[in-house]
Amino acid sequence: MVETRVKVGDLMTRNFSWITPDTNLKTCAKTMIKKRVGSLIVKEKDSDNLKGIITEKDIVWAVVKKSKEDLSNILVKDIMKRRVITIKPSADITEALRRIKR
Repeated sequence: MVETRVKVGDLMTRNFSWITPDTNLKTCAKTMIKKRVGSLIVKEKDSDNLKGIITEKDIVWAVVKKSKEDLSNILVKDIMKRRVITIKPSADITEALRRIKR
């Protein structure tokens, strides 16, 4: 891939929305609606240690697969994606695209 001189830091969200792993899905969905986002970073309250990510698609999956359970009883840590691909803000955007395609 050809370098574009566009850096990841030029396009990334710096003030991201986050929740803790013990947040229930009802609160998670409400947070997504309130913040107008389609995904939330999962981290511990007093740490910058990334635990995972949860998306609208993950919540829809939980509604379909666990429909007998109330969303208040399902925790983010039970359905979040734990494998999150990260990259430095100084990296070229083509490197980010390459990593996503793997």
